[in-house]
Amino acid sequence: MTRRTTARLPLISVATAAIVFGVAGCATSTETVADDSATTASYPITIDNCGADLTIESEPQSILTIGTSALSLLDAAGAADLIVARSGEFGAALPEGMSVDLSDVEIVDPSDPTTEKIVGANADVVVGYGLFNSTDEDLAASGITNIVIDGECSHDAGLTSATDFDAIFADIERLGTVFDTSDVAAGNVAALQSELDELEADASAAADQSAAVIYYFSPASTLSARGGLGIANDILARAGMSNVYAAEESVYLETNIETLLDADPEVIVIAYGLYGEDLDTAKELFFAEPGTSDLTAVKNGAVIGVLASDLAPDPDAIRGLRTVIDSAATLSE
Repeated sequence: MTRRTTARLPLISVATAAIVFGVAGCATSTETVADDSATTASYPITIDNCGADLTIESEPQSILTIGTSALSLLDAAGAADLIVARSGEFGAALPEGMSVDLSDVEIVDPSDPTTEKIVGANADVVVGYGLFNSTDEDLAASGITNIVIDGECSHDAGLTSATDFDAIFADIERLGTVFDTSDVAAGNVAALQSELDELEADASAAADQSAAVIYYFSPASTLSARGGLGIANDILARAGMSNVYAAEESVYLETNIETLLDADPEVIVIAYGLYGEDLDTAKELFFAEPGTSDLTAVKNGAVIGVLASDLAPDPDAIRGLRTVIDSAATLSE
């Protein structure tokens, strides 16, 4: 069987998968149908890449990823088996529920890769959050194409609209087009949408609460928060919460304890794991900030943790929403 018929659904419960694909019968029958109905992309193809047209001359055969979101998106698109090298993960764990084991795939750089390291990975395409130690022009000179995750365009260009779950689903379909895995991408998007609908129906426990998503990029960094243009804002909204930083037209923003005290959210969500730290470590860093004991959320014990990788613009955000909803339900008991 080809990779287009064997990529399994990520992050989706058996019940949800059955709802979406039940009419196709058993797994073997589903794979046969997908194989028979698969269409072949006609290259070259042109896609939108952060507001600019990007032409893919031929079907890519190998991928270097930058960041963990690229891993999850490519898995949902049915192309994770093409990943030959990884980078930009900063020590974070691999996303859970991957259909392809990437643990032995070489990490060419744990942070932002240089042109030399990207070229040395021998990949046709780079998929990730953008370039900081290289440029599109440098890569193009070596015949390498750089595809930026839609929800991370603010790293290289201004976002024109907020990233939400619809944008994530569109990104999966876009990658399916690039790698000629559109059938797998469409099936996974349908199942993810079904799971999202089910989660929203269970979100009433958090209704009308204000919240903030905060994080530290490293132990030495200052307090940061998630603004109104990122997927974290959509997660809070779908969980029935209002983001106190929603008016900030950015995905990530540096903040401080003073602004958090002024906003005084009823719930604080700590995004942890960005550099491999656990929730207890992240809480210790936050509680060491002067004045945190005066926050309403801290007084009421309404501080919850969500893996930072589950608050990123990729399918794992479904799990992030589930964690927020479940944690909010526990707080209300």
